[in-house]
Amino acid sequence: MRARALTMPKLGLRVKFFLYSNTVIGVTMAVATLLAALHDRDVHYSAARRHAAQLTAALAIPITDALMYEQLGLVSETGLTDNYIAELMLRDPERLRYVIVADPHGVVTHSNRWHLLGKPFDRALGPVSLGAESTVEQREDGGERCLEVRAPLHISSKFWGSVSLGYSLEPLEQELTDFTWRLIQVALLMMLANSILTALYVEWLIRPILRLNQTMKRAGEGDLAVRVWTRPGDEVGELGLAFNRMMDELEEAGQTEAARRTQLAHTEKMAALGTLAAGVAHEVNNPLAGILGCVENMQADPENREMRDRYLMLIHDGLQRIERTVANLLDFSKRRELRLEPTSLNHCLRHVAELVDYQIRKGGVDLRLELAPEDPLVQADHFQIEQLFLNLVLNALQAMPKGGMLTLKTKSADGRVIAEVRDTGVGIPDAIRDRIFDPFFTTRAVGEGTGLGLAVSDSIVRAHGGRMDVESRAGAGTAFRVSLPSRTPPQGEKGN
Repeated sequence: MRARALTMPKLGLRVKFFLYSNTVIGVTMAVATLLAALHDRDVHYSAARRHAAQLTAALAIPITDALMYEQLGLVSETGLTDNYIAELMLRDPERLRYVIVADPHGVVTHSNRWHLLGKPFDRALGPVSLGAESTVEQREDGGERCLEVRAPLHISSKFWGSVSLGYSLEPLEQELTDFTWRLIQVALLMMLANSILTALYVEWLIRPILRLNQTMKRAGEGDLAVRVWTRPGDEVGELGLAFNRMMDELEEAGQTEAARRTQLAHTEKMAALGTLAAGVAHEVNNPLAGILGCVENMQADPENREMRDRYLMLIHDGLQRIERTVANLLDFSKRRELRLEPTSLNHCLRHVAELVDYQIRKGGVDLRLELAPEDPLVQADHFQIEQLFLNLVLNALQAMPKGGMLTLKTKSADGRVIAEVRDTGVGIPDAIRDRIFDPFFTTRAVGEGTGLGLAVSDSIVRAHGGRMDVESRAGAGTAFRVSLPSRTPPQGEKGN
């Protein structure tokens, strides 16, 4: 099986802003908590070292005096040093673990740990340590961390030995652990409160931006009537006001453009009517001549009932032909608003071919209809679509002054309906191909064209959501292809 590529979910602006702000605050709180914990640890450790050193120094004074008095025989009472040690241990049993007094040779003489008495103590201070104290950290046999503070026992230059005090760090570690957990809990509560406040702030800050984004999307889809609610006093509000002003201008410009496009289309339609006038006159004159002949014959022989009945039928047919021709011309010339409805391009092309039938026959042009049998429909204004095809067909006929082939073709492809108007005329030179859709651009002599035909045609196609392509080569003919979105009707519905 082909492995599917993993895609990251798309995060919205609200989520991104929330995650970014909370990440920054979370990292800041974590660093602040860590620094606070480390600082508190340093402060407590320094305080513990000072306390242990002060306690050892204070204990060294009476022990030195007791040892000196006992050695000199100034006191008869013994056990003073042991009493000092016992009393000290009773005062702080949670932190003090041991007190060891060693003679100048490093042998333990007094201690609360009886098994060390009489044994050498390798960490005892020597005579060279007069006036010096040392503090080291070590672990007891049970793994407990302790500070061992050692101080010499001396009076002036007389060295009596050393005292070592074991100060447990376990209570301090427990206090630091509790303090760190309290810091973490406070930090978490602050982060939770900050997350709630951030979510509210983000919603207040981002909602106008998201609303503006949604409104702009609707405007991009063609809805020029949308406006965004603006919050005065900040940049987002100013942006919303600028967007609303832009939409007002676009809507006004759109209305102006629609009116201009309608006017141009009507102008070109009137110009096309002028071209059709000759054909209409021919279509009207022929039946009128026949009708006039029938009337003259009937007047010459008013008693001939058989001839009168036959001529009356011919007169009726001729008048119907004139009525149909004039009705088509009037129907085409009317000014109408854009009205979309299911429209058959096949029907539009046939109707245009009927309108220009005289020009086709007069110009010696052969007409070929290659219309899709399924009769594809589009959602369009069929009057404007007919004007579009009429413009293209008239251009094609004028490009074939010596006759040729005019092909009208429709087909469906990829959800679109494509109509093609192809001629075998003179073609379009490469030098002007990019200008053929410009308004008022024409290569015809003055009075032979307005230069609006292709511009209006392109405008009609764009108004219906389609596109128009041209394929041409000088001397080899031209093909205009109009592509419009297909409109599949419900079963039983038919186009115009």
